[in-house]
Amino acid sequence: MQKIILKKYHTLASNPIGVYNKYRGKLKAKITKLLGGIPPIYNEDYEAHWNFTSFKNKVVLDLGADYGSTAYYFLRKGATKVIAVEGDQQLAEKLRRNFQNDERVICIHGFINETKQISDLILYHHPNLIKVDIEGNEKLILNLSNEDLKGVEWLIEAHSDEIYESLKRFFLNNQFKVRSFQYIDNLKILHAYPSKQFCWREHDD
Repeated sequence: MQKIILKKYHTLASNPIGVYNKYRGKLKAKITKLLGGIPPIYNEDYEAHWNFTSFKNKVVLDLGADYGSTAYYFLRKGATKVIAVEGDQQLAEKLRRNFQNDERVICIHGFINETKQISDLILYHHPNLIKVDIEGNEKLILNLSNEDLKGVEWLIEAHSDEIYESLKRFFLNNQFKVRSFQYIDNLKILHAYPSKQFCWREHDD
């Protein structure tokens, strides 16, 4: 046990930044929970995952909302309203409990498996920004109409290079600007926004 402790101490002393980067998600999750907030699912670091645009004063459609951790994050970043959609029943129930007294969050239980569902949500709620993390079904976006896309900003977790490239071409063909960010492994975050829209922090694609 003493050898293990000494080894960990040596690792911390020799590479403190590396240790912090490895455990920062868990650390932030624990701090958030201690402060009475909703910690990220799987101890993810949402600053590295979703923080590629401004959420201030925006209505966010959150597709793949788990138990509300992303909704909580977007609200902290200044979103005025979040439409949180989650397919898993247990997560959806927890989502409702977490925001049962918060009028800023609309909780919806349902898997996104048809393009029309996305279109209907856009038509009804008029979001400024749509965050998408739906385990491969982000490909359904490719069938949306120009009217559906009009004026909407997108943050999409692409679950394969093929889907990412298809989405990138789709948005570019519809006069969007597109930026990409590597998240983990083969997952990329695609940020698409209308060409005339101001983007707060520019990155090369």
